[in-house]
Amino acid sequence: MLPAVARVPADGAVKLPRLPSPVFVGRDEVLDGLRATVRDGPGVIAQAVVGLGGIGKSELALQYADRHRGDYDLVWWVLAETADDVQAGLADLCRALCAPIASAAAAQAPAPEAAAWALAWLAAHNRWLVVFDNAEDVNDLEPLLGRLAEGHVLVTSRRAVGWDAIGTVLRLPVLRHDDAVDLLETLTGPAGSAEDLAEELGGLPLALRQAGAYIAAVPGMTVRTYVDKLRESAHWAVSARPPHGFGRRRSDQQVVAAVWSVTMDRVRDEHPLAGQVMRLLACFASDRLPCDVLYGLPGTEPVEVGEALAALASYSMIELSADQRYVSVHRLVQAVTRAALTDSDREHDRAVAAELTRKALPDGHKTIGTWPRWADLLPHAREVLDPASGAMDAVLDYLSASGNHRAGLELQRLSAAASERVHGPEHPRTLLARGNLAYATGAAGDAAGARDMYAALLPVRARVLGAEHPSVLVTRGNLARWTGEAGDAVTARDICAELLPVMERVLGAEHPRTLTVRSNLASWTGEAGDVEAARDLYAELLPVSERVLGAEHPDTLTTRANFAYWTGEAGDAAAARDLSLELLSVRERVLGPEHPSTLSARAGVASLAGVAGDAAAARDGYAELLPLRERVQGAEHPATLTTWANLAYWTGKAGDAAAARDLYAALPPVIERVLGPLHLNTLSARAGAASWTGKAGDAAAARDLYAALLPLRARAQGAEHPETLLTRANLAFWTAEAGDAVTAREMGAALLPVRERVLGSEHRNTLATRSNLAHWTGKAGDPVTARDRYAELVPVLERVLGADHSETVTARRRLAYWAERARRRRDGG
Repeated sequence: MLPAVARVPADGAVKLPRLPSPVFVGRDEVLDGLRATVRDGPGVIAQAVVGLGGIGKSELALQYADRHRGDYDLVWWVLAETADDVQAGLADLCRALCAPIASAAAAQAPAPEAAAWALAWLAAHNRWLVVFDNAEDVNDLEPLLGRLAEGHVLVTSRRAVGWDAIGTVLRLPVLRHDDAVDLLETLTGPAGSAEDLAEELGGLPLALRQAGAYIAAVPGMTVRTYVDKLRESAHWAVSARPPHGFGRRRSDQQVVAAVWSVTMDRVRDEHPLAGQVMRLLACFASDRLPCDVLYGLPGTEPVEVGEALAALASYSMIELSADQRYVSVHRLVQAVTRAALTDSDREHDRAVAAELTRKALPDGHKTIGTWPRWADLLPHAREVLDPASGAMDAVLDYLSASGNHRAGLELQRLSAAASERVHGPEHPRTLLARGNLAYATGAAGDAAGARDMYAALLPVRARVLGAEHPSVLVTRGNLARWTGEAGDAVTARDICAELLPVMERVLGAEHPRTLTVRSNLASWTGEAGDVEAARDLYAELLPVSERVLGAEHPDTLTTRANFAYWTGEAGDAAAARDLSLELLSVRERVLGPEHPSTLSARAGVASLAGVAGDAAAARDGYAELLPLRERVQGAEHPATLTTWANLAYWTGKAGDAAAARDLYAALPPVIERVLGPLHLNTLSARAGAASWTGKAGDAAAARDLYAALLPLRARAQGAEHPETLLTRANLAFWTAEAGDAVTAREMGAALLPVRERVLGSEHRNTLATRSNLAHWTGKAGDPVTARDRYAELVPVLERVLGADHSETVTARRRLAYWAERARRRRDGG
């Protein structure tokens, strides 16, 4: 007969399955939280730790039990995969406790009787911890725990549901990347490829330990080699075991592939569709697939797919979002699932996933209300759609409309390569894809790259399609655009001037594409320096556009906006502002107050208010516009970021240099993340931050910011691009302002001949360099040369800019100043 439970002390009984791993990283916060949970509150405190097989649930429980065994009179580990396992584990507890005083009775007691005695003993005591490891069914434990009064219970389970009925639930995450690298390097020693391997294994502790043990045990196996083999065959990697006897314990035998294989067998038993759904999930990106994409699975009902997802989630093979709208899968689970399939099965699954994605794509890529759905589907479309498919074309249209040019460029590269592979290098579809790639390259910030791509494409298109084919003429127009964007406005103007009569002859003088070339000719004429001619060309174009396209056609409204802009550039800011206000009212009526084109019109009104002399109105206009852009187009849309930059600029022009500096300082990290470090808008934001830092009083910091910007400008736009030369000029200016006139003079002397060659000797920026060089020469201690330089410069300024222009007036004043300083030096004064 078993003894009374009150007569049997615990005497510090401990049963753990093995020693805890000496390498245990990244879980200290989880352990602390676990301790806080089981320590607080009256009665039995139960904590369930759930998660994907291999996530480290059992190791976490083992580490906790070992670290805190001194807090308990008894620590006991029970394998709990089945009800029989639970009963056997409790019976073992009975035999261990009774061994000192009634070992024979305990040994002879049937398992049900011994287990019942163990429960009675636990109910009569309170300083104990029992771990139920790898439990499958809450119903195997809930009746037992209901018979206990005090004590601590830990449950580990791959099953993610039901455990809240017995206590709190902790879903264990994968290791953070840095912790995963630390674990690998502890097991294998420092390795340059540990970062890559940790990324490939997705922070899964069992996979990391398995990889580390294998690398350490197998001669010649390096982390780099393991990464390569993992990429070749994920199934090999998650099945690989260290050689027999190399420090292996029972837990080491639970390789990842075996754990997941057993789990999936059980899921399939619960729901026959789960296996097919898991295979499809392995095709998509790993995070946040909208569940409704799967509801279109042929031959199924949405509720059946939902039940399959629920079954997979209940075993932690997938993770559903809190609102159950999205599903995520660990990337290694995906890789192992794919690796187990035949090539034909993989191709079939991918085709099904692609068709489900195609059907899920929304209509209307330009409709802002659809953009959140497009954004949800984008990573999955990248994974499953054929780069040369019509569905991928729709994705690319969305990326262009939403301003996500970096992602668009990546996919355009894939699309162009796929078209060439499928159709050949000179097929019209391949040439179209090359043109799209060139355009995407420019939109992503590489104007020179786009120019060069169009220059290479043009002769091929002309040879294949004919020199006057409309597509060839469009290519010539795009070559002009990106030539200008790359800094050569004169050549862009000349290309448009040569193209226009051809367009008029081939397509007609009033064809919409011909009108587009007329608009581009006007724009590049202005950018090349003839602002009055640009204004007049737009004035001539506007009535034609109104008659041919309609007064409220988007292209006509764009022509009106350009006419207003060049009117302002030509010196009539008031008229330009009035034109912009008229345009804004039309766009609000035709398109609505929050249409992107209407918001652009509001930006034009704000800018022209500033040009007209009311910087505060410009600042306020952009301050009102910014939250609208953020709400309508998104906080990181390029147009929103441009509005942010303009708000910073006009804040400074309105007199608050410090606020402008602060606004600009916060912008570059965001714009660099969205557009890239070499995008022109990123470089402009950095230039704005540098300029207003100096104007806010820190000349040395401005100098350093320009010094950091200069090599980026040169790499992105070329050493002699006007913007690069402007950066050189600003670096020299703030170097002088920081007190180093000698270095500034040397910078100016080196810059001047380059500007004369690139811009022309009488370009306004060239003349500004001559003026600054003269001034810095005087500041560097040579008033005579400064006087002589200004004496040569003033008549040129009077002829080019006018006698009353502010720069001419400044130069005359400085001529008088340095002439007086030179006279004093001569006279010894």
